[in-house]
Amino acid sequence: MQQIVSGSRCAVCSATRPFILHLLPYRGIHRHLCTACVLDSHPGSFCPICFDVFLHNPPPPRLRLLCLKCPSISHLSCVPDAPSGYLCPLCSNPNFTFFYVTPTNNAIEINTHLAKQLVAAATIVSESIHNAAVMARINADIRVKEALSAKAEAKQVLDRLKYMIDNQNHQFASKFSPILVSDSSGNDTGENRIYEVKGESSQSSDDCDTIDD
Repeated sequence: MQQIVSGSRCAVCSATRPFILHLLPYRGIHRHLCTACVLDSHPGSFCPICFDVFLHNPPPPRLRLLCLKCPSISHLSCVPDAPSGYLCPLCSNPNFTFFYVTPTNNAIEINTHLAKQLVAAATIVSESIHNAAVMARINADIRVKEALSAKAEAKQVLDRLKYMIDNQNHQFASKFSPILVSDSSGNDTGENRIYEVKGESSQSSDDCDTIDD
């Protein structure tokens, strides 16, 4: 017997008696769905007659029946006398619902038929979560690569900017810094004269010789 959880509500059908809720990605958001809504939202993932889950391996065309109104796939062996215009149970009966139960004393009894549906829904949920995790990992790897690429580009820009600043500072220093000039009088006094070179206003070495004489 499965006890009913009071206050539980399916995010799709808003049923107040879902009994068992499954957490899975639904339309891009993780939501709690009842077993019936999980099966309703994955019509091509299982046989609606025997509830065998196909996932990525549906039966070959010669062994399956396709519903005319939805993507549902049924085993040909499950519907041996199916008409040419086959409709799955959900499409053929407007009142049909998966995992239909009648609670007794605030509890439900899960028989073999309901157990198959519950297992099918749980298998689909597990696969959905696995696929979502794989996609999240792929997206994370892409973001990491993008971040590393952006970091490398930023480093190149900073290195280039540093080179330009250093080059500009070097040109500025070579233009305005004082230069030591040896005494040209021939007397080795050990003293040096300092001439500040400022562009075109600096004196030539000939002028220095004239002044010394």
